[in-house]
Amino acid sequence: MDFADSETDLAFRREVGRWLDGALADVPDQEELTQDEREHWSRVWQDRLCAGNWAGLSWPVAHGGRGMDALAQAVFNEEAAVRGAPYPLNGVGMMLAGPTIIAHGTQAQQARHLPGILRGDEYWCQGFSEPGSGSDLASLSTAATRVDGGWRINGAKIWTSNAHNASKCLLLARTDATAPKHRGITYFLAPMDGFTVRSLVMINGDTEFNEMFLDDVFVADDDVLGGVGNGWTVALTTLAFERGSMALNLWVWARQAVDRLIDVAIERGVADDSAFVDAVGALQCDAEAVRIGSMRMLGESRAGGVPGPETSALKSLWARVVQQANRLAVQLDEAGGVLVDGDGAAARMRRYLRARAHTIEGGTEEVQKSILAERVLRLPRSR
Repeated sequence: MDFADSETDLAFRREVGRWLDGALADVPDQEELTQDEREHWSRVWQDRLCAGNWAGLSWPVAHGGRGMDALAQAVFNEEAAVRGAPYPLNGVGMMLAGPTIIAHGTQAQQARHLPGILRGDEYWCQGFSEPGSGSDLASLSTAATRVDGGWRINGAKIWTSNAHNASKCLLLARTDATAPKHRGITYFLAPMDGFTVRSLVMINGDTEFNEMFLDDVFVADDDVLGGVGNGWTVALTTLAFERGSMALNLWVWARQAVDRLIDVAIERGVADDSAFVDAVGALQCDAEAVRIGSMRMLGESRAGGVPGPETSALKSLWARVVQQANRLAVQLDEAGGVLVDGDGAAARMRRYLRARAHTIEGGTEEVQKSILAERVLRLPRSR
């Protein structure tokens, strides 16, 4: 496989770089900001993406996008990550909600939601995981009961990123308790009126995740996406868009974690230590494997294929690289360094603590290994 950019892709990458360099000129280093400050710049960045017509790269032109493919979106995200751009506050809307509505929505649903996402008027969150079924998504128990004109929904969702800023939710609920668990689910484009949202304090002190409670929340029939009982199929579409749009971000984040580790080692005067060099060399190889695997996945998608279980291997490898790099960086600080903020030790500790979530969010490490065991190694199911 040729991993080099084609002339067209390279020209687009350069166009993206020029725009990003100008748009990011006044944006501060996100690593040095509080959560409130990061959210402020995420909102500013979202507004700039919308104003610059970068919010719907892979959306069809007929729906206000640029009509480009998933690789173009991945390249844009990669170049933004390399430059340390804020994560857009409506990332779920641009990269998940919009494309899923385009794929499965009615013309009325598309007209109602897509323009607002491109303008930055509608902010979305993703209501999939639940307290008792985070990784086993099909076992969700949030229940939707048919009423006149729509549905009454009761249940709870958890680990919902940006729910405290969202006005709409990609919501999965069970509409048929008697059907097999994958067939009794319906996908809703739910207004968040009536949702109770509570922040979850993470181990690093941030509150980017939330839990949501639905107590007789009404959702109209017009907000069912893809038909009643077809929620699992629609949800797989959303997850596929999530994998594709973030594919190249993973290796950038892995490489950045390794580069920060090297910087700490130079500061501490241990960059030539043989054990450290061996450890960094292994991490660099793994980060490069994430990059190559991501390019292969995108190349397959561009050729009309569907990403398979290899995405689980990439996610698992990326998480391990970032966790290990952050752990070693904290170890280099030694016990006293963790308590001192002047040389960046406190920021390194926050990154280390945040990285613990990487083997939980987006599918736990246990689930990723089960997928690889069953779908690649063809081992018998363990559950």
